[in-house]
Amino acid sequence: MDSSTQIATLGRLCGIAPEYWDNFGVKRHTSLATYQALLTAMGVPWEEPEQVSREIARCRGRPWAGLVDPVTVVFAGSEPLWLVVAPWTPAPELAPMRLRMVLKDEAGRESAWDSLLPGSPPLARRAVNDPLLGKGFRTRLELPLPAGLQPGYYDVVLEVEGRERGGTRLIVAPPRAYAPPFLAQGQRVWGLNLPLYALKSGRNGGIGDFTDLQEMVDWAGELGAAFVGVNPLHARSPGQQIEPSPYSPSSRVFRDFLYLDPEGVPEYQDCEAAQYLWADVAAQALKIGVQAAPLVDYTAVYRLKRPIFGLLYQTFLERHGPPEQPRTGRGREFRGFLDAGGLALQRFGQYCALAESLGGGDWHGWPREYQDPENPAVTAFARKNRENIQLHQYLQWLVTAQLEGVQARARQRGLAITLYQDLALGAVGAETWGHPQLFAPGVSLGAPPDAFNPRGQNWGLPPLIPERLRQDGYRLFIGLLRANLPVDGLLRVDHILGLFRLFWIPQGREAASGAYVHYPSQELLAVLALESQRRRALIIGEDLGTVLPRTRRELARRGILSYRVFYFERTGDGNFKAPADYPPNAMAAVTTHDLPTLTGYWQGEDIRLKSTLGLYPDPGLAAADAENRPRDRQRLLQTLGLEGQDLEGEALPSNPPEENAGSAAAAACPEAVRFGVLEYLAQSRAALLEVRLEEIFGVPEQQNLPGTIDQYPNWRRKLPLSVQEMRQRPEGARLAARLRKYRSVSRKQ
Repeated sequence: MDSSTQIATLGRLCGIAPEYWDNFGVKRHTSLATYQALLTAMGVPWEEPEQVSREIARCRGRPWAGLVDPVTVVFAGSEPLWLVVAPWTPAPELAPMRLRMVLKDEAGRESAWDSLLPGSPPLARRAVNDPLLGKGFRTRLELPLPAGLQPGYYDVVLEVEGRERGGTRLIVAPPRAYAPPFLAQGQRVWGLNLPLYALKSGRNGGIGDFTDLQEMVDWAGELGAAFVGVNPLHARSPGQQIEPSPYSPSSRVFRDFLYLDPEGVPEYQDCEAAQYLWADVAAQALKIGVQAAPLVDYTAVYRLKRPIFGLLYQTFLERHGPPEQPRTGRGREFRGFLDAGGLALQRFGQYCALAESLGGGDWHGWPREYQDPENPAVTAFARKNRENIQLHQYLQWLVTAQLEGVQARARQRGLAITLYQDLALGAVGAETWGHPQLFAPGVSLGAPPDAFNPRGQNWGLPPLIPERLRQDGYRLFIGLLRANLPVDGLLRVDHILGLFRLFWIPQGREAASGAYVHYPSQELLAVLALESQRRRALIIGEDLGTVLPRTRRELARRGILSYRVFYFERTGDGNFKAPADYPPNAMAAVTTHDLPTLTGYWQGEDIRLKSTLGLYPDPGLAAADAENRPRDRQRLLQTLGLEGQDLEGEALPSNPPEENAGSAAAAACPEAVRFGVLEYLAQSRAALLEVRLEEIFGVPEQQNLPGTIDQYPNWRRKLPLSVQEMRQRPEGARLAARLRKYRSVSRKQ
């Protein structure tokens, strides 16, 4: 076997796919250079032939490396549950052996059992050379677990006659994610989805906040909507320049304090200094400026709000005492929050304080002594900056309280779902700094070229290394879910295909040179189902892009709803699918944040932008899109039965004029078309319908244009109407009346 073949073999054993079919039906093969780059990122040596041979042997022998696998997943619902063990013996024949099992649950309670091996027929046998026990054999057996184990996480320690010990993290999972009663009853509901940062109001600080969100929840209740969805609320890195994308956060475990309403903080009423600063002439000028701007200026909002929060924390300390010695009930509540947050919250506070001190959140550019959270220099910094670290932890406490207030308002208003949140695929700051061993350096996540993004996508997010994620017992993944699953709510998992495979792109190369890396999907789905059931939270999987049919079948089997976008739901001849063709276990939507709004699509705004910004690698693709768009407009009119009708005073012809057949441009999308598409989707079998504010009010600009950084104001555009104006205008009520014919009015049971 030559060296390139050996490296490819090693890559496959580490989960790197040798090939994939792209969105154009072309099979793409993984190159040797890509194998090498991805193996390096995983920390797997390949430079010398001896290293490659050793690593191949290690990977092939991994299932036989010990008494028990480091992680064991079983699905509850059938008895008995089995644990697979592989005891070592000097000879292939199995003599009777006594095995001791000690099982500890999440509360720390221990139970012990003795079993006699072998208790079941051997599943498999292999000769091994154990580093401690020497040459011998391992025989794989099924060991029955104690009856009545409840879903949860267990630490299991096994010992065979004092000869060898082993341990596994046992995950007992429900077979399916949570489904609320209204779904089981066959009800179909609808709700709003909005970019929280884009909300305007006369009182916020230039960015939508949780008080604005409460008002949108009130409006949703009036309209009969079942939920209100928001962009990811993950924490951004503080500092001189703030990353606008909620999908490139600093941490997904913690949240963005810029969404806090300072006047909603209990300490605000007691803090004259904060009130004075909020009303100060200079602050008011900055506030008026960021409010009036058409784009969110995150750095200016940070400069406006950060001093206020510092003053509020000083008032907290004066009134309630430091966390080490709280004097009041509120002080003790904060102490409890710190204790519950543990090491993760401690490191997050340290990271934020360092980012502010060092001028930015990219920890790779910090002085070397601060790049490792275990370095003594970080400990010394923490001692000197304890109060600033605690301030950032205090802000997380405030965010938790205000977000819980939004969910309480949703319950009061009768919404069936408390909140619809979004979980981003990755992070780039505090999360990677706190867990550097879990993330792969020198590569980033993305997507191969497709029809909407012909150059592919590079998201700039470092991927988790599958083997290390598993060795860690999925603790980080569990923490992400617990931080983002709203109780009695809904979570959309962005790019849920990442539980199966992710597209890794070597640094400095085109997206097309990447390759897929496989992940332990069954174990990740088990964790997702378990955490979903514990919080009674419905799961939507964003399953767009290159999706294998078996992947969607597996997601459906685990109770995860599909995400169906109107633009993509087509028949073989290019027409839009009928409502009856939508699956019931799905959320239907017109578009997403990465795609044109319906108005923008109708007007050909996306084609114009991509052409202007050079996002088409081939001019022929731009010409094809421009030629097809009038046909799509015609298909829309035919689908909705609107051909030849006078729509808002604009007579639309039954066939586009010949001279315009190649033109993507059109007049503004009429309300009859926008609402017609939403009513069309309301008639579908999909359990949930997502309505974006841009579709209600005919906004042509999309939130994000993939493939651009400085060329387009991604994640910064504000909505043209304020929260109050949207509530006062009649469009929402008109749309709700049309949807009510097909969708239940939300009333929490």
